[in-house]
Amino acid sequence: MILAGLIGALFLGPGALAQTSPDNLALKGYDPVAYFTEQRPMPGNAQYQHEWDGAIYRFASAKHLALFKGEPDRYLPQYNNWCAASVAKGVKVHGNPEWWLVVDGRLYLFGKPIGPGLMKTDAAMTMQADENFSKVSKLPAPPEPDYMRGAGKPK
Repeated sequence: MILAGLIGALFLGPGALAQTSPDNLALKGYDPVAYFTEQRPMPGNAQYQHEWDGAIYRFASAKHLALFKGEPDRYLPQYNNWCAASVAKGVKVHGNPEWWLVVDGRLYLFGKPIGPGLMKTDAAMTMQADENFSKVSKLPAPPEPDYMRGAGKPK
């Protein structure tokens, strides 16, 4: 059994035996720069990662990593990765990197697929979220939904 695992690791590469992610992995491993350059979410690669403000960010390419290092604040999600619509309502909900929107050069994440559409139709949402963020950031973090722990894609 051990021999089979070692042989598999040789053929599949160094990450074959353990596919764990660090607890401080930002955006669940998605590349924050890709939302701006590719206009879509892209999984990052552990080969291109950078620690910023206590979190580990992964990137799809060396170019994306260099862009982030040059201007991290430009690419960071707003509200520390919390759902923008929820922050606007004064509550804390995990943002999902698959449900997102870039508005005025700022990346917003949402906890449900309806979030980006709500923000597009509610011009006051960002103002309300900006006002609420300092209060919401002090709230305890809710438990992560199953899909955020790698149990499958959101439904």
